[in-house]
Amino acid sequence: MRTRHAGSFLLALALLSGCATLADTETGGENLPNAAAGPFRALRVGELGNLRSAPNALEDDETFPRDPAVLDVDGDPVTPAVFGYFSMTPEVPGQDPDPAAPPGAIVRHGAEDGRSFDRMPLVVLTPEEPWEGGTVGAPSVVRVGGEIFLYYAAAGGIGLARSPDGAIFTRVEGPVFGPDAAGWEAGAVPRSPGVVVLDDGSLRLFYEVPGPGDAARIGEARSKDGITWTRVGDGPALAPAPAGEEAEPPYDGAWVGAPAPVLVRSTEGRSILRVYHAARDTHGKAVVGLAARFDPASAAPLQRAVSPVFGSGSSLGPHEPCALVRSGYTLLFTTQRAGRTKSANYPAVAAGVAPADVILPAP
Repeated sequence: MRTRHAGSFLLALALLSGCATLADTETGGENLPNAAAGPFRALRVGELGNLRSAPNALEDDETFPRDPAVLDVDGDPVTPAVFGYFSMTPEVPGQDPDPAAPPGAIVRHGAEDGRSFDRMPLVVLTPEEPWEGGTVGAPSVVRVGGEIFLYYAAAGGIGLARSPDGAIFTRVEGPVFGPDAAGWEAGAVPRSPGVVVLDDGSLRLFYEVPGPGDAARIGEARSKDGITWTRVGDGPALAPAPAGEEAEPPYDGAWVGAPAPVLVRSTEGRSILRVYHAARDTHGKAVVGLAARFDPASAAPLQRAVSPVFGSGSSLGPHEPCALVRSGYTLLFTTQRAGRTKSANYPAVAAGVAPADVILPAP
């Protein structure tokens, strides 16, 4: 069992009381910057450039770029330019594009405005090793020292490739994080990594663990160098919420996965770990949820928000989120269906922003 810290309890109160609007709430001396945590509204016409159709910041009906991982180009939240890394399905001559096929490459797109991705993908990783099983996808990118670390999911576990410039990557041999047959994961292959660098320079990995039937949970691991990992706790960091007395089932009552951690600071300078994640209820409705904790380096429980932060009014099935914190607002990128028509039933990368009343800089 994990130890419940006082800070985590205060954070839970803030999330529970403020998630509908996520406005600033004074809790025991901690003024949480909740307005930029969500809920997110989808981007509108005029907020995306590069001839992108809102809310889709990246869309291609032949290669299906998806599973966003967005990295600030220079590490300065004031300047807008980003690199976006995405799974994609390479075109095969003579075959029709298949949006259900496993991803076969990771590509990079740039966005000078931080959200309108260009139309010139750079392939940075393709499956080469036997343990990868012919597939690489679900990237997560962080800066470690002078390098960019790209974590990715493959058939045998989670891999790592390193780059000095974000364009040319060199693999670390073998999976850096594989199945654990001895613990609660029961030998399931970890997938969909999300990595964050903490204030002390250590790293935390959150990852999706397939469960019985169609269930999934989120695990957690720690590392000093980003290569050797140790699992945290003797159970999931986040599991589906149990049913309560409410008429509606919990939005995350059947499935939680695809974690996307991000480190933020309160107005008082205290670090807060947010973990955006995909969620599904028992009716199969998909949304993006949020869990968080004070003291990011601890093993304190993640406290879930009581309402989803994106997708509650949509039928497009958002999943695989990624959040990018800016000065005064937060951008959310997520995979969802390209549109509501039958011809748009393939994955695209949609973008949202919080707070909902923010005026974005011109694309």
